[in-house]
Amino acid sequence: TETGVTPAVNQIELHPYFPQAEQRAYDTAHGIVTQAWSPLGRANSLFTEPVLTEIAAAHGVGVPAVILAWHARLGVLPIPKASSPDRQRQNLAALEVTLTDAEMDAVATLARPDGRNKGQDPAVVEQL
Repeated sequence: TETGVTPAVNQIELHPYFPQAEQRAYDTAHGIVTQAWSPLGRANSLFTEPVLTEIAAAHGVGVPAVILAWHARLGVLPIPKASSPDRQRQNLAALEVTLTDAEMDAVATLARPDGRNKGQDPAVVEQL
């Protein structure tokens, strides 16, 4: 409303602990691409979540690939950080993973009201 121009992309914190369903729905309804920063939750305890490790084992990939495949299934464009070639390969493995509806439902159980990564609320933190 401030500019009269609908943004093409909305970049937000988004990962299994903080899926932002309402924001994603708003973006979709308005033709806005949702782009996720911290899509892997800054490698927090997501990597050891039994739900994710079980899904990863079932697909023969690492947990990062499962999380990135979850983003893809949601229609979200994730921006994972990966400086090492090994991590880059793990992330690319997401392209070979198609999560089932049951797996998506299982990942949805990880959502938390306090799921935002500590100190990353853009309403109070400015990163330049």
